[in-house]
Amino acid sequence: VYIFQKRNCHLFISWISLCFPAKTKNNSGNNSTEKSPTYEPNVPEPKCRADLIKYWIPLSLDDKTANRALWIAKDGAKVVRKTDDAICPVLERPERYEYAPQVLCKDGILGFRGYWEVEVSGWVVVGVACEQAGRRNTDGPCGFGDNEESWGIGWSGSCYQAWHKGQNKEIRGVPECSSIGVYLDHPAGLLHFYAVENLKEDTRGKEVILLQQIKSSFKEKMMPGFWLGMQSECSIMKKEA
Repeated sequence: VYIFQKRNCHLFISWISLCFPAKTKNNSGNNSTEKSPTYEPNVPEPKCRADLIKYWIPLSLDDKTANRALWIAKDGAKVVRKTDDAICPVLERPERYEYAPQVLCKDGILGFRGYWEVEVSGWVVVGVACEQAGRRNTDGPCGFGDNEESWGIGWSGSCYQAWHKGQNKEIRGVPECSSIGVYLDHPAGLLHFYAVENLKEDTRGKEVILLQQIKSSFKEKMMPGFWLGMQSECSIMKKEA
């Protein structure tokens, strides 16, 4: 009887395994079998857009973190802020930005290099924040660049401004561009912001202008994100074929 019961138990466990296979998780916590890019040390810093594109990573917005003033569109590739009266009918969540009109991406950068570009319209701060940086009113200033756990850059109307620890630095002599690029080398603690410039209107050629280079020490996963003013929008660009 004992052998019969034990055999049936093993058969039942095997049946459960077939019907409900275990899921693997990546570093971001999402169910996935994708691996992070391999990190090669002692690689020269990128000097042009062609160098940066080698580290291009796909991104999508995490609607669970989006402030209720923001609307996520195009399957997580675009965020729009209309007016203060236009509130997205979503449930309140602890990971959502409570006051700052910001949103994070689903995946962050930890232990590898990454590059991404976004197209902006209106007043947009393109930022990077530590995964555990505050998002609620009780956490203190949560805007990108308003604290020591985040950095941000955007066009002020007359020049680019870079923000960190609540202080801003004006970057003059660079024309306004519709796209901004971000390069992050997590192990090396490097963060670069670029203006992405179209070389000629009749071609798809583009090049980058370095706006700011930051050297820090990143202890946790770094999350791309965006802060939008009213009547503004931001779209995550896809890698060119």
